[in-house]
Amino acid sequence: EYWRFTALYICLSTIIQVLSALLSDTFLGIVFSLLSLAISFGLLLPSIAVSVRRLHDIGKSGWMLLVSLIPLVGWFYVVYLLAKSGDEDVNEYGPVVGYETVTAEMASETGLEPTPTSSMDKAVAIITVVIYVVGIAIVVATTK
Repeated sequence: EYWRFTALYICLSTIIQVLSALLSDTFLGIVFSLLSLAISFGLLLPSIAVSVRRLHDIGKSGWMLLVSLIPLVGWFYVVYLLAKSGDEDVNEYGPVVGYETVTAEMASETGLEPTPTSSMDKAVAIITVVIYVVGIAIVVATTK
């Protein structure tokens, strides 16, 4: 859940930042800049909430997010924590959180959506990184 939310947030904000950079000297550039700011503020609390839930999955306090304020090293450590596998057993924040996998066969029988596979998650991660890197390159190229 955390990484899907983060991938969507990164893709959305990157696309808006690229549009803002490409249209920087126009009225639309200002609109996209304001839209970017509004989205950032609007998703701040949900972003913190899913991050805290993710940290609870590995038995860490949500206050560990403050470690990311330590220049360079803190940010990498928090990303490392967020990428760790969740606890296999009950921890001080509650039982293991999970969901029932819905296969394609089950989906056709029940009408539910099938659970994304790990290969789908990897594809989304790769696409997110590509969009982010290309976005940074476009923003840097347009600011020179």
